[in-house]
Amino acid sequence: MINRLFLLFIGFQLFNVILTENDDCLDLDGNCRDWIASDSNLCHSTEYITKSCRRSCSFCIHIPDKFDLTKLPSSLKPVAWLIGIWRSEHGGKAVFPTIPKFTYGEQIEFSLTDSHTVSSKSLNYTAFAWGINDRDELHSENGYLTVREGTNEVALTTVMSNGFVTIEEGPVKSNQIRLRVVDIGRISFSRDLPVHDLIREWTLLDSQTLQARLDMSTLTHGMQEHTFIRYKKIFP
Repeated sequence: MINRLFLLFIGFQLFNVILTENDDCLDLDGNCRDWIASDSNLCHSTEYITKSCRRSCSFCIHIPDKFDLTKLPSSLKPVAWLIGIWRSEHGGKAVFPTIPKFTYGEQIEFSLTDSHTVSSKSLNYTAFAWGINDRDELHSENGYLTVREGTNEVALTTVMSNGFVTIEEGPVKSNQIRLRVVDIGRISFSRDLPVHDLIREWTLLDSQTLQARLDMSTLTHGMQEHTFIRYKKIFP
């Protein structure tokens, strides 16, 4: 059942991308998304941006509201570069002394929350990882990424399929976020060793490439790399 649901999920996502894709719908300047995130009015007020940023300005592609940078709350501008769907078919590497080394694929998504939300503005965050041989689910996460108003301090809350719940905080600097766990919970019958510490990094290498690294320590092992992966943006 999980495998079938996974295939439907991926197929639906890719179907949406194919429907909305246009070979001529391109940004001609790598700074387009940053410009539009800082001020959406630039799409209409600045001739160079109007001509060079047709994709980010939604002039030639239908971008759902949850990915539309022109609807970005000002408090979330420091993390605007994360918005979109990112995917790696089989580029993930997982290592730790208590498990065999393996590779995996993963798709993650950062999107705007509903515009009617009255609480702190945040990005929705989802992640779904699969084995490269049978494509069964390995791990999934759901949560929210928010920014403290007027600062570059970021907080991520997640609920994981392995029974863990985390609160992570840290700074966003340019195109990198480095989060460290400040609180963690786990269900009483989880099979995993208690995690004592966790450091998560997201780094934008270029406009289409996102790198993620996760280091952790447990009850029996000190801080060390656990997962590493590079995604390509598939939408928008």
